[in-house]
Amino acid sequence: MQRRAIWLAIIFTSVMFMYTCRLIYLQISPTTTMFQQNGSKYKYYDWRQGAVNQRMKKLMIDDGRGHFVDEHGRSITSEQYNTIAFYPVHAWKEIDVNHFAKLATILGKSPEQLQQFVRVLENAAFLEDMSNEPVRLTKQQVDDIQELHLYGLEIVAYRDRYPKQYEQKHFIGTVAEFPEWTEKVYSSEINQLANWSRNSKVGIVGLEYSLDRYLHGLGPSYLTYTLDGKYDQLAGIGTRRIESMNPYYPLTIVTTIDLELQNKIERYLDEQHVIEGAVVLLDVNNGDVKAMVSRPQLLPGQLRKGNDHVLRNHALTAYSPGSIYKIVTVAAAIEYKVVDDDEHFHCNGEYGKYGLSCWKEGGHGDQTLEEAFANSCNVVFATLAERLTANQLYETAKALGVVQKVGWHQDEGNAPISSPLRLLSEEETGVVFHDLNTKDGGVIAQSSIGQRDVHLTPLQAANMVVTLLNRGRQYENRIVSQINYADGQALAQLPVHLGHENKYNIHPATAEKILHYMQEVVQQGTGMSIANGKWHVAGKSGTAQLSGKHTGHNDQWFIGYGPTEQPKYALSVLVQEQPSGSRNQAMKIFRGIMDIVAEQK
Repeated sequence: MQRRAIWLAIIFTSVMFMYTCRLIYLQISPTTTMFQQNGSKYKYYDWRQGAVNQRMKKLMIDDGRGHFVDEHGRSITSEQYNTIAFYPVHAWKEIDVNHFAKLATILGKSPEQLQQFVRVLENAAFLEDMSNEPVRLTKQQVDDIQELHLYGLEIVAYRDRYPKQYEQKHFIGTVAEFPEWTEKVYSSEINQLANWSRNSKVGIVGLEYSLDRYLHGLGPSYLTYTLDGKYDQLAGIGTRRIESMNPYYPLTIVTTIDLELQNKIERYLDEQHVIEGAVVLLDVNNGDVKAMVSRPQLLPGQLRKGNDHVLRNHALTAYSPGSIYKIVTVAAAIEYKVVDDDEHFHCNGEYGKYGLSCWKEGGHGDQTLEEAFANSCNVVFATLAERLTANQLYETAKALGVVQKVGWHQDEGNAPISSPLRLLSEEETGVVFHDLNTKDGGVIAQSSIGQRDVHLTPLQAANMVVTLLNRGRQYENRIVSQINYADGQALAQLPVHLGHENKYNIHPATAEKILHYMQEVVQQGTGMSIANGKWHVAGKSGTAQLSGKHTGHNDQWFIGYGPTEQPKYALSVLVQEQPSGSRNQAMKIFRGIMDIVAEQK
């Protein structure tokens, strides 16, 4: 019995000795939570910091993510303002009634509302407005609150990434938490870098997605406070602001967008009750995007991966173009010399084969090519198409930029942008024929009037007009011109790119002729209803018949430029799923937007 007691004592003493050694080791072990390698911070577990973190609570005041500005430096996606944070302290249960009433009055709340808010706090929280966002304080409110010298609250400079007046824009996109996807795409960053975790918010569409690595930043900024054993704020320590000390972050993305124009166009589309469609406005001098609108509108409750219909940017989605595609057909006819300037055509309303007929009952009679373009005569364009090969139509479409993706991109990484980059990552390619070797006259004729296999995006349609205005020279459409450090210095310039994927450019004389034809459309053709306005404009209308469950509806187009005397802007408008036989709503909206642009410029 005595021997057993001795052995138990030895075992107990040994265990206690090992625990004591372990505690001594932990007390003298390094406390550094990070180490650096190749200029990056790497994770290192620190038990003591972890113990403190159990009692330390934090309130995020800035997500640390980069933000977007327009071409004039106006903020698109973020706003910084003063707000008020309250902490869970016993002082709120003992506060002087008069002081509390004064605070409530300053904040525009009743004492009962404010009392209910502060007395149930378990963690620090912002006082919110009716939109469930932190309240915005005026300078006078800040001064009045500070004069009360109250404990348990703090005036905070808060950055709201998507403020309440911000209208979600498809080209910007959105961010969200997708842990599984983030872990898959950013596994190396999560394993190595301190500011990444599987719960980091990442861009899921738009520029938020394509520029995500630049926008991520160095992590959020927090206000921290420490709790005592009763989970009350620990007196004497106060709050601390924890943020990255790197003066170069977060980055600023400088877009080519004119925010004032963008917002005016968005409001105009809503006034015209456009439910589904797109608008693209381009600078004719370099192809830069000045406005890009997609409908249906993004709404906060819909911002989730998988809600493809709402998240889709219709300006970058390829649709059947209808008669705006006759620009490609007439360009091919002129380029490949299958039509003479003085040739006359006769339209009696029926083509006589392939089930093709003219939109005008009884036809247009005798016409020149110029008149046929202004009248958008299907019979004449089917006639031209049968003189051409599928490959000739395809090559002309490429030369006009309605096949390949036309958004700005670089295929190889170049410092300081070290990897391939496509700004408009959701952009779809255009289609001319599913089979380029087809010799089927019906397929070629129907394609010549923008039906059958033909698809293009509103961005490509607007860029085709830019290509014509630049006498055949193509541009890639920029929507970002520069990426800046937080201090305003440039991290990267994104220069204007000429299109380089087409085998040839159309001749300047061909472009000049088509531009003249587009003027005739508005002066004496299908676009006469929009001839009068603040600018003289030119363009081409199109109507694409829908099938399947959308039978009985059309997609309506109008593309063009203005002012005709000295062109500044190219514009494409798509209004989707309109009742067959209804007036071309896209044409009316084209006129309205051009007037908006003319007023501002």
